[in-house]
Amino acid sequence: MTLPASFSSYIIVKATKVDKKDIKRFYGNQRYGARYIGQDQCYLVKINNIIVACAIISAGQENGNFWLLHGLVTDKAHRHKGIAGLLLRTIMSESEVTKDQVNLTAYPKIICFADNALSSFYLKNHFILYNHCHEIALLPFEFKQRLTRYREKQTNLHCFLYSANVALSA
Repeated sequence: MTLPASFSSYIIVKATKVDKKDIKRFYGNQRYGARYIGQDQCYLVKINNIIVACAIISAGQENGNFWLLHGLVTDKAHRHKGIAGLLLRTIMSESEVTKDQVNLTAYPKIICFADNALSSFYLKNHFILYNHCHEIALLPFEFKQRLTRYREKQTNLHCFLYSANVALSA
């Protein structure tokens, strides 16, 4: 499935099972330990049939309103070309049709855990800092646990939230 990216020369595709080995190889080559965690969708950019960027969005095991964005990685040779932002915007604009033929945002609330150094990137792409204890308490248990574990090793890790309802009304 090719997704619209008319303002860019890059084409983003939603991965299928056939792509799984290539995706794992891509992350391995980038020295990034991404893996599927449950109810995942993966979006990727290929150039000459080679993956140059990838992002995974997961509902986790609870499948609530929150989706976890993880594994947003661009190959070093292709960084600073807007590919990561394009991947984000594609994921945020993804919609699904219900049985009543209503278009709904596929991912109403997207969270991600990122180093403070990436704050400006996420804020520029319509995420907000979602880092206060009372906000973290609203996350699905699985994602709260994950954030706590990650912060044990990465003290500069922050939680960011994209809410489709807020973005649509802005």
